[in-house]
Amino acid sequence: MKKKKTIKSYKKVSSIALLCAVFYGAGFLSGEYGDILAKRIKKAFSRPMASFVMSTYNREKSLRGAMDSMLNQTYDDFEIIVVNDGSTDGTAKILAEYAKKDSRVVVLTNETNQGLVAGLNKGLDAAKGKYILRMDDDDKSMPYRVERQVLTMEKNPHIAIMGAGFSGENTPKSTKDPILTNPDELEINTYFSSGLAHPTIIIRKDFLDENNIRYDENYLYAEDCGLYKKVLEHGGKISAMNEGVLIFGYMKGLIKPKNYSYTQAESFKKLQREKLKPFFDAPYEILGAFNGPVNRCIMLKEMVKSNKEKSILNQELLEKRYKNQCPQEGEKTLYLEHKDWSTFIAFKDDLHVYRKDIPSEKGTVLDIDDGYITIKWNNYSKPETFIKNQQKEYKFSKQIINKKEKDARTFNVKHPYWSDIFVIKKDKTFYRASIMTETGKILKETKDTLVIKWDSWPNEETFTKKGDTLTFLKDNSKKEKTSKKKEKVNN
Repeated sequence: MKKKKTIKSYKKVSSIALLCAVFYGAGFLSGEYGDILAKRIKKAFSRPMASFVMSTYNREKSLRGAMDSMLNQTYDDFEIIVVNDGSTDGTAKILAEYAKKDSRVVVLTNETNQGLVAGLNKGLDAAKGKYILRMDDDDKSMPYRVERQVLTMEKNPHIAIMGAGFSGENTPKSTKDPILTNPDELEINTYFSSGLAHPTIIIRKDFLDENNIRYDENYLYAEDCGLYKKVLEHGGKISAMNEGVLIFGYMKGLIKPKNYSYTQAESFKKLQREKLKPFFDAPYEILGAFNGPVNRCIMLKEMVKSNKEKSILNQELLEKRYKNQCPQEGEKTLYLEHKDWSTFIAFKDDLHVYRKDIPSEKGTVLDIDDGYITIKWNNYSKPETFIKNQQKEYKFSKQIINKKEKDARTFNVKHPYWSDIFVIKKDKTFYRASIMTETGKILKETKDTLVIKWDSWPNEETFTKKGDTLTFLKDNSKKEKTSKKKEKVNN
């Protein structure tokens, strides 16, 4: 009986306290403190539209630039999830400053360095946003990034991941809706490269969670490619918008992890072989994102043939790409790397050529040799010369070579470390056609040999001469040094 009275008395006191709190709070909440409390309640119970996810390790030099760029957005309904992955410099102090200054900044800390993949996955798990915006600690997001990317994803619910381009400091955003790349076209791209620039992407968080998709340690430093692979395997579509939303690597000289490039290349080759497995067993030597157009065309040819039965990719787009980018049976072609584009060109006859990817862009051959080709394009005002490298690809040269119009002589040069063209003037000076700052002088020339002296280093080199070709024979300076040593010993 006494216990019931106590409970009854407690309820009465609680009711009075609650009533007092309501009346007192009505006045309290109408002021500045009320606004702050309302925002905190909203944050606790609502979902932000987007979450930046970034993992950082010992990047105190570039971190403030990255953080300021995320906070300085035209659209503010987002959070910033930063994983401090065991940093030993001033990173923790900087992040604490930002978290104190802005409640949207959430800092997660690893006591020891766990690596990029683990850091990103920790950030993904903690993110509450409808969309994930990837960010790296040495980049800067443009002020309109969140606004433009969220708006575009809202209008295109069929896209799971969308990338974008890189931008300069003063690049204005488009006033119209961005143009998106055909998802089927972009899926084909992922067989030969990442397809999307990782720090520019925006992702639907629910798609990742529903399909249990996270970054994979097996593709270290190519973890983005592994993520896209999983999204595509679960039926997700990927695309890219034609706007620059990020300043990439704004601070130069930052140290990358040891063996970064090698590990990244090997991870991509592993992933590429897995992706190509349904089409054919790709030999290791043709794999790689930068292993040349000839190898890429070998892959495309096999994919076109196998895809007719398996229908893994859009067959029409696959065939179009193979036809536009690769030599066909009976065609005479060369691969050119221009300063604005790279593609195979096809010869209509000995003098007329056209770009395979854009057949309407045509040109006339002014001069051609074993080591170079000079072309006058219909849509360029000046002729252009392309120099053949050791991979038998032709790269753009600032120097125009046309023996019919020049007094200077040209030779195809085969050096142990490079292949190029020497342009030799009447005064017996010369320069390399692809690197015009590498110059020298002819010291001696006979019917069969040519001896040169470089301006930039003391070596004298001898080349054998056969027609228009010079082949490296020996480094004379080494011989002289050896003979001088012998003289000292004899003395």
